[in-house]
Amino acid sequence: MQESLKVYKVSDFGGLCGKEHLNTQAIQETIEACYKAGGGIVQLTEGLWLSGPIELKSGVTLELLKGAILKADNRKGDFVNAYIGHPFAKNEAFIFANDAQNISLKGEGVIDGSGAENWWDEAIKVREAVRAGNGALFEKRFPNVKLANGMPRPWLIEFNKVQEASLEGLSLCNSPMWNVVLRDCAKVKIEKVKIDAPEYSPNTDGIDIVSSSEIHINEVLIHTGDDNISIKSGVNQDNSKPSDKILIENSVMLSGHGISVGSETANGIGQVEVLKVKFKDGENGVRIKSARDRGNKIGPLIVDKVEMDNVQTPILVTLTYAGQSGAAGLGLVDPLDKEEISATTPYVKGVRITNFKAQNANIAALLSGLPESHVLEVYFENVEIESKLGIQARYVEGTLVNTHVLAKEGEGLVRGPEAYLKEAR
Repeated sequence: MQESLKVYKVSDFGGLCGKEHLNTQAIQETIEACYKAGGGIVQLTEGLWLSGPIELKSGVTLELLKGAILKADNRKGDFVNAYIGHPFAKNEAFIFANDAQNISLKGEGVIDGSGAENWWDEAIKVREAVRAGNGALFEKRFPNVKLANGMPRPWLIEFNKVQEASLEGLSLCNSPMWNVVLRDCAKVKIEKVKIDAPEYSPNTDGIDIVSSSEIHINEVLIHTGDDNISIKSGVNQDNSKPSDKILIENSVMLSGHGISVGSETANGIGQVEVLKVKFKDGENGVRIKSARDRGNKIGPLIVDKVEMDNVQTPILVTLTYAGQSGAAGLGLVDPLDKEEISATTPYVKGVRITNFKAQNANIAALLSGLPESHVLEVYFENVEIESKLGIQARYVEGTLVNTHVLAKEGEGLVRGPEAYLKEAR
């Protein structure tokens, strides 16, 4: 029988609840004591715990008991900005772990990132300026930062180069930017976690998986202002690993931009499975998004027993992604100019959608490859979609079996150039 882990209470190391008390030092000292003793559980009891950034260490579980609220406090200015594609930096997330193993975050408590109080307002102003055509403002203020980053801010939780980790039972809210970030990790399980951010909140992705493998997401509920889940491997080809062996199941995706593979796929994406997931009120459902400047081998994407209601584009595969969250502006089935194949040409092979139902959609599906790189091995079986427009296809090859699209306008399947889709019952 496994010996029970020793519990270290933050209150025993000088931690105090309440709005007046900053507990960064007390929490970190508790974690250090636990780590030096060989591991155990660091525990926060019921109450409001304010803190600056916290570093988890190998062998340590941080547990928030029911009624415990761990809330980010930047009164000392300890937080630093996080950037897409930049190396790990200490304090770029509220709770972070770097080069660690066997770590865990769990409990029935709440982790509150204080995004609305400290970070969202300015980020929304910058986003509105960029959308109004003033990209130069962003570039001047944040030189050498890609627009896709959004205004740089901290993340809520980040595991970087972490092996064997879990995130279980907690409620995450009010993140400054991305909620959960896995970078160069392996064997991570996220289970029974709720992630909540209002639809207007900027760049508040639910879970971002970057160059990580063997990731299992089960029984999560995500409501956010950007991608519900995003799977990436970088915008530039370097020594980064592909993301691979990703399983997402038994979960609910509410408003957001869907479960996305990409758009940063320059180092490849392997197998992604989405099983028994329900989507409601989102811009997209399941999608692959890449482009000629950031591509590599992508696939397979396996989707089974998925239901969607009021999702604008339930299925979206596009290799001409240019920043649009949905299908608008992508040209649908217009011809594209052929270009030379390069090191960053995206290749999608294997999009398997089975036992799939969607209603109240705008575009049933958008399957948009490139003249020089078709989307290959598309396979739909037992697919039912009610939508305004039907499936829009170009530069794609595959088979549709027992697939029924009830389109209010036009045909259920609109073929653009080089759309080689066989239909069968």
